Amino acid sequence: MQVRLRLAAISFAILLLLPSLDQVVGLSAWFRSTENRRLRRMPLLHFPYVRQFVIRFDQYYKENFGGRNALFYVYSRWKYKILGQSPLPEKVVVGKNGWFYLGNSYNQVVDQHRGLVPLSDSSAALITDHLIGRQQELARQGIKLYVLIAPDSQTIYPEYLPDHLQQSKELSRLDVLKRAMAKTNLPFIDIRDTLLAAKRTHRVYYQTDTHWNEYGTLVGCAALLNRIRQDRPTIPPVYVMNYTIQQRSGMSGDLTHMLTLQDNVNEKVAYAIRPSSKLASRQIAVIPREKAVFPARRFAGSGFDRLLFIGDSFSNSMMRYLPAYFRESYFIRDGKLDAEAVRSERPTILVLEIVERNINQLATF
Repeated sequence: MQVRLRLAAISFAILLLLPSLDQVVGLSAWFRSTENRRLRRMPLLHFPYVRQFVIRFDQYYKENFGGRNALFYVYSRWKYKILGQSPLPEKVVVGKNGWFYLGNSYNQVVDQHRGLVPLSDSSAALITDHLIGRQQELARQGIKLYVLIAPDSQTIYPEYLPDHLQQSKELSRLDVLKRAMAKTNLPFIDIRDTLLAAKRTHRVYYQTDTHWNEYGTLVGCAALLNRIRQDRPTIPPVYVMNYTIQQRSGMSGDLTHMLTLQDNVNEKVAYAIRPSSKLASRQIAVIPREKAVFPARRFAGSGFDRLLFIGDSFSNSMMRYLPAYFRESYFIRDGKLDAEAVRSERPTILVLEIVERNINQLATF
């Protein structure tokens, strides 16, 4: 009996010490964190602010204790493979037939599509007035403004959402904003119908990622260019025959990485797209931006206009297709108008791209 008690006590002590030992020795170093955020760093102790140090250390330790990544690795597989549920439902929603969607922690995107966070007419008017002000400001400098909305995957593939998270039948936030923008002359490019039509023959969004895939990107670029051509006929039309499109299997996306499922779930359908030689463009500069995570990128193409493109992560793949249609392109990852870039780049066309779930941020562009 005493032997059993001693073994139990030793085992319990080992379990208590394992996290600290792992943090020092790195026993579970193979398990990398895949969280899409920066973890807290070890705080510094400054006397006499001991209480603040204790609070910050508690927050730090909860995110960095030894074995945390290994435990989540096991927990994630148990939740997904055994129970068929998301281990982080607020970050990632597990849908049907291998589809994953962004969770509610990202600007309440789930509630947005369920109609629980509507956009009021007054908010839409505020956004519209702000964009019109920007349009007029840029027009005085000889710059044409276009606003492009990249739809959420929930909008294009609602059929794979869980039954309890189905889309609202009421007007969406984007519908409300589009109705307000229709009363203006600002080019507001809504490509939902274009992508819904394209998905009949090709997959246009990744199953395991928040973004459109290469084919969806090409469709979005073509829709944008076709709208710009109405004002700039010198821009050549977009023909599918100018691209070599090959279907292939793909890698795992950002959503499954968040769940540490990247080794178990991959894209079944992806595309490799290569433009013809006459649509070739080249990156000529990568420019670091002060206080910005991502650098700006400059491209040279064969068109006539100068493009300044301000967008979010959806713009990354667009850099592979748009620059060929402009003499020079300058891409910035940002959500605000960069006045210095406008002055230095002297564009003739400025495109603002933003994903559907973040259209409220247009009020501060």
